[in-house]
Amino acid sequence: MHERILIAGSGGQGIVSLGKLLAGLAAETIPHVTFFPAYGAEVRGGTSNCQVILSANEIAAPIAEIFDSILVMNQQSAERFLKALDQDGLAIINQSLCNVPAPERHLLIPATEIADRLGSIKAANLVMLGAWLAHKPLIAPTAVENAIASHFHGAAPALATINIKAFRAGLARGG
Repeated sequence: MHERILIAGSGGQGIVSLGKLLAGLAAETIPHVTFFPAYGAEVRGGTSNCQVILSANEIAAPIAEIFDSILVMNQQSAERFLKALDQDGLAIINQSLCNVPAPERHLLIPATEIADRLGSIKAANLVMLGAWLAHKPLIAPTAVENAIASHFHGAAPALATINIKAFRAGLARGG
């Protein structure tokens, strides 16, 4: 197994947080994991992306040029990164903020709309993660839910609830 993942969007959409979550959870069960974030000059509103590589074997370089999976949160990222998708790869695209055609290897998910209906557009990144895991079950959904609950421990209980519901909605939409 060797999975090269790119997560891209704008600052404030939880791109790097999602990459950290994915890499941290994967490190518990996958022998080799890398996480490489990249930020634009501005943090909130600027471009943001991260690469996560999961592998059964040692990883030669933490940066890839071609990806097996791409999770795209906004139009600018779709235009910039979709061309880097492997010919057999999977793109999960936030249809709420992206206007792109949907060939076979693209899954359009209205992540921002789903998250907004649940109570917070900030949870759109977890909708995207759920949709991706529905197609690439490399991490147990219960592990993700436990990590979300742990992350929001001490915060308003509604925050954990919204984010877990967003993740579950993505799993349901992705499957």
